Amino acid sequence: MKFLTGFSGKRQSMKRKLLAYMFILATLVLTLLLSGLMLLGQFTGVKKRTFETLDFRSDVFNRQIESHFENLAVIGIQLSADTAEAIENHLSENRMVFSDINNSEKNVAAVQEATFDILRQKLLEANCSGAFIVLEATVNTDAEDAAQSKTGIYLQRSSLDYSDSGILLYRGLPALGKARNVMPHRKWQLEFNSDLFPNYTRLTEDAKPPLSGAYRMSDIFTIPGTSERAMLMTLPIIGSDGDVYGLCGFEISESYFKHIFSQPSKLEHAVFTINKGSEGIIDSADSFSCGTTDGYYLPPDGEYTSSPFDSGLTLFRGKGSSFIGVTSHVNLCKNSQGFFSTALIPKRDYDRWLLEDIIRIVLLVLLMVTATIGFSYFFTRRYLTPIKKSLEQLKQKEYDNYSGISEIDDLSAFLAEQDRINEAAFDAMRKENADMQTSLEQIQTVHNETVQQVERLAYSRKDEVDPYDYENFKIGLQTLTEREKEILNLYIDGKNVKEILAITGLKESTIRFHNRNIYNKLNVHSLKQLLRYFAILKQEYNEGEKSNSFI
Repeated sequence: MKFLTGFSGKRQSMKRKLLAYMFILATLVLTLLLSGLMLLGQFTGVKKRTFETLDFRSDVFNRQIESHFENLAVIGIQLSADTAEAIENHLSENRMVFSDINNSEKNVAAVQEATFDILRQKLLEANCSGAFIVLEATVNTDAEDAAQSKTGIYLQRSSLDYSDSGILLYRGLPALGKARNVMPHRKWQLEFNSDLFPNYTRLTEDAKPPLSGAYRMSDIFTIPGTSERAMLMTLPIIGSDGDVYGLCGFEISESYFKHIFSQPSKLEHAVFTINKGSEGIIDSADSFSCGTTDGYYLPPDGEYTSSPFDSGLTLFRGKGSSFIGVTSHVNLCKNSQGFFSTALIPKRDYDRWLLEDIIRIVLLVLLMVTATIGFSYFFTRRYLTPIKKSLEQLKQKEYDNYSGISEIDDLSAFLAEQDRINEAAFDAMRKENADMQTSLEQIQTVHNETVQQVERLAYSRKDEVDPYDYENFKIGLQTLTEREKEILNLYIDGKNVKEILAITGLKESTIRFHNRNIYNKLNVHSLKQLLRYFAILKQEYNEGEKSNSFI
């Protein structure tokens, strides 16, 4: 307000003032517009937008994973129950106990045949890379590694395509697989080595019903005999009497994880990881990662340490790369602890967005300034041009032109009327002045004629004046006071008593007192005699050359 007050108090052109006010108005309007857009969330910082995007994608990722593993758990519970039922039916039909399976290829083959179709069917139902049944039995209890060797079946999908029903036999009797068009895997083996199975002993020892609370997620490990990494969902196979027959479950390989959990996102280089361990550390050895469906990504390699970044974001630093991300806990199953998901973007992408955001802001500010100046100049020009043209016409007293601005047209009509009134007044004044000038000229003519007549009369009767009285008149002039000389000069100029009273401001009695003194000192008896002596004196001093200097 101080700025506006100071500006309005200065002498400025109308164009500059209007331009300044229009600029201020446009700036205020644009500022309010931007403020409204910011309140509506149209303009936010890169950090905030990145956090909101990654947090949203992380939430979607978590929901997808949790839903996926819940479905696996449901199918796994059915697999465990159906497997236990098939085993118990086989044992009941053959009047056997579970331990009779050991050291009998026939019994092992019979149990695998009873469970093979169940496992294959559940594998095709479940969205996973493999399915397995591990039984607490072996074909040779006398073998050196008999304590760790477990019979069972391990089936894997032949491709990452969920619609592909092709299956490979990774563990189990190859004859059973071939009979069902399931070919052995190139790394096929007859039995499992439980030492290579993550936490096998603990899982079997801790197994107890109900199955809904008995499934577990394993750590990420490398599948024996391959370079493929995987994690397992395991469930115990529990008989009706509570005996634990072994474990069953599903495999999620790293390749399958990348395929099924890739995210539809506009973040081309986004990375989504799941790891078991510390929330603030991503170790590629203990994590799976995937990217986006329409982009490529750089998977984390090695161990990354985290530090707070800002706005809820975390900075992950590794040896060769850095990421910006959001980490949250994810429930893969009811009893799994320590699993975390992280949505990441390469820090170089974030730095590029930050630079682009700065450039956008700078361009927006420049656009606003340019638009404000252009807006102000355009409307100032459009508004002032007809006004300035009309004012120029008013200066030239061209009142008949139509400007299209009601105030200017009203002013033109008013000034035209004022000019007419003033012209009429001037005409009257000129006529009055002319009449007065004529009257003054007539009075001056009469006065001059009177003076000339007196002077001629005085000169013609000069010989009739008593020389002695005339000399006393001239001597008496020297004895007059300043006031008496003033009054005498007024008489000589043709003024009467009333006019002298008005000029000097003296009382009439004072004028009469001075008159007597003047007559006595000049030795005259009347105004006529005084004027006669003055005319003679003026003739003697060459009329007009010394002009009253003798008084």
